[in-house]
Amino acid sequence: MPGNSDDDNPRWELPVWDPSTEETTPTWTPEHEVPRWQPRRDPAPGPRTPGGSVRRVGATLPPVRREPPKRVSPLAVPFVWWATHPWIVLWVLVFMAPGAALLLRVVDESDLGIAVSPLAWGLGALFVIALALAMVASARHSVPRLAFGTIAALATLGALLWPVTHVTLGRTACPARAGNDLGAGPAASALDAWQVGDGGAPAWQHGQPDTAWRERTRTVSLVNYQLVESGCWERVAPIDGTHTWHEFRVTVNEPEGAPLMKTLMVHTSVGRDGWKITAIEGPLP
Repeated sequence: MPGNSDDDNPRWELPVWDPSTEETTPTWTPEHEVPRWQPRRDPAPGPRTPGGSVRRVGATLPPVRREPPKRVSPLAVPFVWWATHPWIVLWVLVFMAPGAALLLRVVDESDLGIAVSPLAWGLGALFVIALALAMVASARHSVPRLAFGTIAALATLGALLWPVTHVTLGRTACPARAGNDLGAGPAASALDAWQVGDGGAPAWQHGQPDTAWRERTRTVSLVNYQLVESGCWERVAPIDGTHTWHEFRVTVNEPEGAPLMKTLMVHTSVGRDGWKITAIEGPLP
């Protein structure tokens, strides 16, 4: 009996799909206008802000709109800078004080001498305003700094102005603004009292003559006197018309001696009670 062969067995073949034999199934096409659901992805928590809320990593902060800086007028720029740096302005004014005194002296010697007093008051007011502004700025931060800065500024100002206002450089003529009455009358009244052996206390400041002058009027007698010249004291700052000098040529008679002609210098100052004698030099040879 002959054996079976593999070729005689039927083989399975892959079926071929024929679309014509199948029923067409309708398909759904989504419209573009219909919103689609998207899954929400929660990012990892980020660091906390000072307010306590959690700022997520990757989240963008909303932009902060800054107001544009206000335009400052060019005329107001120096004053704005002054308000920001008040102590610098104050110390500049302190170190410029001697120069300001010299400038006032130049104005005093010119034809604008009448402007010396308003200028001096204006410079003084400017310094007071600068000092007050610096004190207010320091009071907000440190009281010790306020006290130290104020004392240092005033002490430095006094040290710089003392040489130009109190150091006498000699004698000079008084400016026209001093007037005609320079205190020669009280000075002469003291000499009138000397002729009768009195110190002339009413003509002296505080109503009390100098001890040396009182002794001199008792030991030396005055024969006569003559006013030679009157004037003011020279200094760097504008001349002070309230302090004057008067030079007298006097003839004195010392005990057991012949009459001698000498020079006498009387210092006077004007105050609340008018002109008074502050000192008397001489009689000088």
